[in-house]
Amino acid sequence: MSWEPNYDAVGQLKHILQGTLSSNGQERIQATEALEQAKYQQDFKNYLLYILVLDSGESSAQIRASAGLALKNSINKDFQLASNEFLLNNVIKGLLIDEALARNITGNVITTMFSQLGVSKWPSILPQLIELAEKGDGKAQEGAASTLAKICEDSSHILDNEFQGERPLDFMVPKFIELTGSSSNKVRAKSLNSLNHIMLLKTQSFLVHLDSFLQRLFQLAVDQDEEVRKNVCMSFTTILETRPDKLVPHLSDVINYALHSIQHSEPEVALEAADFILALSTSDIPENLIQPHLHNILPVLLQNIVYDEMDIVLLEAEDEDDANQEDKDEDIRPTAAKIKSSHTAKSNTNNGQNNVVNHEGVDNDDDEDDDEEEDGDDDFVSEWNIRRCAGATLDVLTTSLPKEVLDIILPILRENIVSEQWPVREAAILAFGAVAEGGYEYASRQLPALIPFLVERLQDKEASIRQITCWTLGRYSPWICSEAIEEGGQFNNYFNHTFKAILQSCLDKKKNVQQSACSSIAHFIENADPELIQPYDKPLIQTFERCFKVYKRLNLIVLYDALQTLINKIELDDEGTAILLPILIAKWEILQDEDKELWPLLECMSSVAASLGEKFAPYAIQVHQRAVRILSNCIELEKQTIVNPTIITPEKDFIITSIDLIDGLVQGLEEHSGELIDENLISLLLETFEDTNDDVRQSSYALLGDLAINTPNKLNNKLSSIVSSIGQEIIARSNDNFPVVNNATWALGEMSLRLDLSQYLEKLIGLLIDLINSQINETALENGAITIGRIGINSPEIFANHIPEFALSWCTYMMYMEENEEKETSFQGMCNIILNNPVGLNESTLPMFVNCISMYQSPGQKLAEIFQKLLLGYKQMLGDNWGLFIGKIENSAELIHKYQL
Repeated sequence: MSWEPNYDAVGQLKHILQGTLSSNGQERIQATEALEQAKYQQDFKNYLLYILVLDSGESSAQIRASAGLALKNSINKDFQLASNEFLLNNVIKGLLIDEALARNITGNVITTMFSQLGVSKWPSILPQLIELAEKGDGKAQEGAASTLAKICEDSSHILDNEFQGERPLDFMVPKFIELTGSSSNKVRAKSLNSLNHIMLLKTQSFLVHLDSFLQRLFQLAVDQDEEVRKNVCMSFTTILETRPDKLVPHLSDVINYALHSIQHSEPEVALEAADFILALSTSDIPENLIQPHLHNILPVLLQNIVYDEMDIVLLEAEDEDDANQEDKDEDIRPTAAKIKSSHTAKSNTNNGQNNVVNHEGVDNDDDEDDDEEEDGDDDFVSEWNIRRCAGATLDVLTTSLPKEVLDIILPILRENIVSEQWPVREAAILAFGAVAEGGYEYASRQLPALIPFLVERLQDKEASIRQITCWTLGRYSPWICSEAIEEGGQFNNYFNHTFKAILQSCLDKKKNVQQSACSSIAHFIENADPELIQPYDKPLIQTFERCFKVYKRLNLIVLYDALQTLINKIELDDEGTAILLPILIAKWEILQDEDKELWPLLECMSSVAASLGEKFAPYAIQVHQRAVRILSNCIELEKQTIVNPTIITPEKDFIITSIDLIDGLVQGLEEHSGELIDENLISLLLETFEDTNDDVRQSSYALLGDLAINTPNKLNNKLSSIVSSIGQEIIARSNDNFPVVNNATWALGEMSLRLDLSQYLEKLIGLLIDLINSQINETALENGAITIGRIGINSPEIFANHIPEFALSWCTYMMYMEENEEKETSFQGMCNIILNNPVGLNESTLPMFVNCISMYQSPGQKLAEIFQKLLLGYKQMLGDNWGLFIGKIENSAELIHKYQL
């Protein structure tokens, strides 16, 4: 018997739902509480569905929408959902309703249900939706197609799994291709959208239909509907990313189509088309196939990095000086604390990658110092748009085809950069910045004339030109800095004029220019030798002091970053320290413990404390106490949420930045930091090792390693728990959390050099061997190898009987590592391990290890003596076979001479 509602209960629930929409705050609160209680009533979901779908004649659209949203939220984690036949059989009826809002919400409900149930527990819904999209009336077709697109977006992986001998996608893909021929614009667009999500799976269910899909795309390319055109561009991009070979025969036509669509009046269509050109520039399509199209692509890119008319209107409307205006809350973008870098062993091999530039002044690489660099646009056009996309594409193409790109664009840029129209001039300056990295070699002949011209533009009456000029000069800072240190160089005076001019721009009357200039100064400092920056320490400090007085909240973030860069580059004298530290402490004292503006300040103070060392000592106690207080409060609040979920926990960035600040104090004060460290901090640190957030644990293990280096005895009472936490981290390793594993294994290695870990190491032997034999990120493997070696310094017997299990991997990761203290101590320990069991190396690993010794260019005296002892031992062990053995070693003659063999 089918379920029937109690109509009194329906009325009560509708009254509650109406109350949740009330403009009266108290009434709304009471209704929300009543709705929360109603969730525990039997058949609650059925009543919500009844109001949404079956009570259409009696309920207002707002009440039905409210019922639908409540139903969607209540479905999550409902383990009885599969047995609710009323819900499963009737929810699709919501797609037949005339009102678009109710249909959309019904689609969301169905999508949520399907993500939980999948095909196996709800096999009927997909055929029903397909049939409705094919044969229903107009609105129902659109509702079904929209729902299918949402399912493909959220649950496409489910659709690619077999059910009763076939994959759902096997019948869905050809149906979607058919539906792209529907008379309904929305059905065509949504069916294309579904296929775009499916394509990302690279499933055979789609690939067998790829040729017929391509033919359909070419037919749809002339479709007049904007959503269809947008999805056609998206389809070409997705094919380019999944099966680029299929586009090669049609490449010329598709490129021309994209370039034509970039001119479309609908911004979303134009942006999708521009995204295709960007995807093409980063794709596996051979460069020789792209090059012939550059003469068509590049002028379009240059045209589209010019501000459009609406942007110009907005920029000119806000042309007045604003340096004295406080930032509005809505102008402050959500920020996240920078994550402390994981401890990485340095290799002598070059694994550099090209960086893609976000052409509003942000380098999209892994350099965390660039995270706050903002420069090209005001906030209202700061999201991804066609201007940014065109700039990024120009950068990528210049990196791959520098000469060809510059040959085409330089004549255009020379003309545009002196245009009477300021947006054209601004775009030309941006373009010069965009090609700086990739076209450095070929653009260098232009720089002697370009740099002085740009310095003059810092006085331009248009703020946007001053802003982008700062960014472009920062992009050319490597050339300007290199010329400055070239003795007798023709252009070595460029640095002085440029650096001073940008420094003056840090105090511009427009906040966006201040931000760009300050970020550019950080780039110059980063790219210059310390000797080049040191003479400017006083002008820098004086300018930063003035900036601290006038900068508002948003620009302070960039100023903190520039100050960090400066302090990490040069040593400040007592006068500079006396100016800056009181300013930072004053800012620190103004902000409350719960203020997110503490994050960048804590990051800055961490670097300052680490760099200034003893000069920071007068402030160390108060800074340390507050950092520990913030950390302790955050941890305590998180504990309370287990009992009371209504408590709002602080964001993890408070924990991360507090830990990093304590770490900065430990690094700066070194062994003297022991006066600050107590049992309470170590206990707090142990709790952060259990945090589910990888970034928290990454910072925590970094602090642990520095404590092991500077105040190892403070860890003695908690060694068992600490080692256990490190072991759990290694067990739970993945390519997602490898920075945490890096820091944990590095910290273990530092502890093993200074503390007696012998009673705890037995449980770690297998874990460390498994680690360096695994497929995780290479930096984690290198750190694991270093740690095994370091443990061998004081406990060589631990690994002696296990040499065959890890020697090959150890040699692989240590052979090319940069020679430093870590490599030195690891080799010392590894030699100790081998001396404990010389026969542990076999006929394949012994030559490999001796090759490692041969390639070690400058071992310290102690290590060299150990190498000699080890080699002489093997010479004696091998006897008459020594000559044959040593002859197969690289640079054997040098090795024999070096170690008197």
